[in-house]
Amino acid sequence: MKIAFLTRNYPPDSLWGGDAVVYHNLARGLAQRGHEVHVVCQATGKAGESVQDGVFVHRVGTNARRYSVTARLDYNFRSWARLKKIVRTRGIQLVDTPDWSAEGFLYSLHKQTPLVVTAVGSTDDPLETKNYAGVLQLGALLLLSHLRNLTLKRADRVVAISQDSYEAVLRRYPVDRKAVVKVPLGIDTDKFRPAEPGSGRTEFGLPSDASIVAFVGRLEARNGVHLLCQAIPQVAVRLPDTRFVFVGRDTNTAPGGGSFRQYITHRVGDSARFIEFLSDEELVRLYSASDVCVYPALSSTFGLPIAEAMACGKPVVATPVGIAPELEPHDSGGLTVVATQEPRELAEAIVRYLTAPRACRDKIAKSNRELVESRFSIPVWVDRVSDVYAELLAR
Repeated sequence: MKIAFLTRNYPPDSLWGGDAVVYHNLARGLAQRGHEVHVVCQATGKAGESVQDGVFVHRVGTNARRYSVTARLDYNFRSWARLKKIVRTRGIQLVDTPDWSAEGFLYSLHKQTPLVVTAVGSTDDPLETKNYAGVLQLGALLLLSHLRNLTLKRADRVVAISQDSYEAVLRRYPVDRKAVVKVPLGIDTDKFRPAEPGSGRTEFGLPSDASIVAFVGRLEARNGVHLLCQAIPQVAVRLPDTRFVFVGRDTNTAPGGGSFRQYITHRVGDSARFIEFLSDEELVRLYSASDVCVYPALSSTFGLPIAEAMACGKPVVATPVGIAPELEPHDSGGLTVVATQEPRELAEAIVRYLTAPRACRDKIAKSNRELVESRFSIPVWVDRVSDVYAELLAR
């Protein structure tokens, strides 16, 4: 097959979020199977073309600013023009694009191939959780939400990446039920695997004798950071030596406005440690150096940190979003799902894992690893996506 991905975020130039990881892994996986894969993405310096891991990468645009409407418009028009050229000159058979910011809208108006839209995120989530800073960002989200709906309506297939995502797509958006398929994501289980915890603690300056709780994600209301802040003092009362590591960019979406990092520091003080960005290799070492990982999100289509932490053998406390509700019944105690917006339950689950006997932790590490390998490896994911593409092209 000849496939084109239209995604603004694509490593290594634009490490901006989960969609970058998703399409990077999928593009490489498909290329390794012998498919011709092209990616049209944002240029952060000079525009140009290259081949990365067998994938043809086309970087376009002159403005890489993340939250700029002007930058978004510049990218959308340039990427659309490049995509049309690639479809014409390289015989592209199918185009896949994320739903988050309606990148496929212009292409959907006059499709030259079948169009697949993958529901990796939703502008409705920050709207519902008021996860935006100011009127201008609100207006941009409302516009993107409208264009996203129009794109989904014109898509030949909509790929939901969890049962939670599948139900949300059918409930929220104007799509034909027959066009929606569920295909859970995959992660690189060769990369995300248990590592020696001691080296990670030294690398990140974490005390060797403290309990470590890790949160991975942007510091924003949609990810439930404020709820974790309410749970931390309850953990500290029982386990005062516990330290919390926040890995993710700061945002100005704290309750009442302003920096979320400052909001956290004001409430939990020295028990919090902040890291803005980690490579995958560094992230593996952080997961391995931690005792528990938390994912208290208000909404999520999949929840990559859940699968990544479990692949590294760590217990996870999460809210019922993304893949969490699907995994809890099948796991041997290595994932606890707590009610949304219940800091007390969150704190209790964290304490249970931190005080669990060594034998219990070893059992959890083994079962969590096996579960992710069997259900969320990249080969399993690529097989499922390939089947969706092949079925669509056969029609």
